[in-house]
Amino acid sequence: MKKNKVLIQIFPMVTDIDYLERTLLLLKQNSVYVDKSKFYIILDVTYPLSDYFVDWDNSILKKDFFLDKFENLKKYGDWADESYFNIDEEIKGCVDYCVNNINKYDVDDAIWLDTDIVFNPYTLNLILESSLEIKSSQSKYIITPECVKLWDNSWDILTNNQYASKPYGYEKNNDSITDVMDILGEISLEPLVWGNEKLFKFGGSWFTLYSKELLDSINFPKDLKGYSPIDTFIMTYSKYFPEITQFKIKNLVICEDYKHTPRTTYSKYLKTIDRKLEYFNSSWEIMINHLQNKLNK
Repeated sequence: MKKNKVLIQIFPMVTDIDYLERTLLLLKQNSVYVDKSKFYIILDVTYPLSDYFVDWDNSILKKDFFLDKFENLKKYGDWADESYFNIDEEIKGCVDYCVNNINKYDVDDAIWLDTDIVFNPYTLNLILESSLEIKSSQSKYIITPECVKLWDNSWDILTNNQYASKPYGYEKNNDSITDVMDILGEISLEPLVWGNEKLFKFGGSWFTLYSKELLDSINFPKDLKGYSPIDTFIMTYSKYFPEITQFKIKNLVICEDYKHTPRTTYSKYLKTIDRKLEYFNSSWEIMINHLQNKLNK
């Protein structure tokens, strides 16, 4: 049987190095439950240590400190069929990283994963097995877990029933590690719909799985850079193409971690440069023009 080939890609910021270690340990734990006879996993971790994100000359901690820490994390990729731990000096943000990998890797599916996410030990297995179930009937799909109560009612379609009565903003005060430890009921795979309307709602790197055929069909412009909302664009794009469906795994919950991921560990020792708005508008405009051109054909 041909194995389903899956890319897991992680693009942390320099200051996320400790959270990257937690993510890699969680993935290694998850790997125990994956049927290796069905799946071939490629792990790509790319760490941006350029002067673009950090003013190293005016920082107390230098590149070598983070290089050593990153080098020590490679051992956590030993479970994957292929693992690549890259130091990068050119990428401007997660958008060009994602677009580069879409063109770089010949895979069946791609999982995008942030380092401020915590997840259940069965998450990877359930996501992968769900992809096999879906691909028997369609080729362009998105799979997400459910979530706890988040910022506003636009997220209710993904909120697990156990958290439906919680107040908006619950995620800022909850213990995310506790919230993801249990499977919260019978697992089922459900298309995201409201009435007869297909819906699309997800965080781009919240253990979101995209079929490669979907990503290839978008044919992202290669000049995209920075931190523009590529997940929002994929949601917008998908609404115009009826062959695309988002599925959620009911009762599998992931959390963005606010309690244990303060992002201030290195703030006294690094002079970081906030680049998130530098390409934001221009890359978004490129993506929307790209969509308009596809719709006009």
